[in-house]
This record gives sequence, structure tokens and C-alpha cells, in this order.
Amino acid sequence: MKTILDLKNQFVFETESLLKELKSFQSLSDNQLNWKFTNESWSIAECVDHLYVTNKLYFDEFEKQFSKSQINTDCSKTPVKHKFFSKLIIKSVDPSNLKKVKTFAVFQPVSSMYSNDILSRYSDQQNEFINLLSSIKDLDLNKYIMCSPANKFIKENFCDVLEIIRLHDKRHIIQAQKVLINPNFPKN
Repeated sequence: MKTILDLKNQFVFETESLLKELKSFQSLSDNQLNWKFTNESWSIAECVDHLYVTNKLYFDEFEKQFSKSQINTDCSKTPVKHKFFSKLIIKSVDPSNLKKVKTFAVFQPVSSMYSNDILSRYSDQQNEFINLLSSIKDLDLNKYIMCSPANKFIKENFCDVLEIIRLHDKRHIIQAQKVLINPNFPKN
């Protein structure tokens, strides 16, 4: 049985690992960050911006709800309870699911040309979220509910959201790494 504490710890550990992997992109030129191997594919920068845009929608809701009320529990004993539609979303964003999934308009990258700044913005955002999670020791994330930014009829609890973000971020960092190792990737 996965507890809320297990989920939070896994999220923090894997997010910190992804941020270390993100450093491999820091030395890339703007040309390299924005390179695509096809017109339909995303560049490294677009992958990172997509994560930034998506996560911001979720993080803003976390901050808003945590500032309003505190629903406490013993997170080391409270099991994670995923909602039905969230289980489907979790499966679709899992990196082990090789099926390509088209993103919703609300999650689209906002630009097509980026500078190295997108890496810092995403990294800062993730570190802020880790700090927020660290500050909420005993909140019952099963009881905090939000509407999915993609579809207002889908309700997600905050345990769902953590799992979705964890897997979704991993999926797109892997996608960005595949751009980097493409044989046609520019040298500078």
C-alpha cells in the first residue's frame, strides 16, 4: 500500500533526479534547444516549456487551496486513493506507455523559439514546488480536489496530481533526451 508520505517522497526524489538530468541541456545553444527533427515534433525547449506551462496550472491550485484550509492526517499511514479518471490519465502519461498522446491546447508550449532561460524557469518552479511539499507535513492530499485544467468535468485529488506530474515530467524529459541523441542533432 502506497501512503501519501511515500508518494510525496517519491515525487521529491524523482523530481530532484530529473533536475539533475536537466543540467545536461544547460550548455546547449539556443539553436540546439530549439532544433526539431520534424516539423511535428517538439524541440528540447518545447518539451521543457510544456512541462512548465502544465505544472504551473497545477501548482497555482495547490498554493491556493493550501492557503485556505488545512485537512490533516498521518501521511505515513494514509493510503493514496486515485480517482477513476485520474487512473486513466496516470496510465496515459506513464513513460512506459509508448503510445503518443496529443496534448490539450491549454498545455501547449507558448512559443516556438526559446532561450536557455526556459530551463531555469522550469528548474526554479520545480524547486519551489518541492519546498511547498516539504512545508505541508501532514496534509491529506486525497481530500484536496481540483478540476483538471484540460477538462473541468474531471476531478483530481492532489495525490492524483502528484502522480500525474511525476510521470508526465519524466516522460517529456525522456522525449527531450531523445532529441539530444538524434544523429541529426546540430553540433552547435
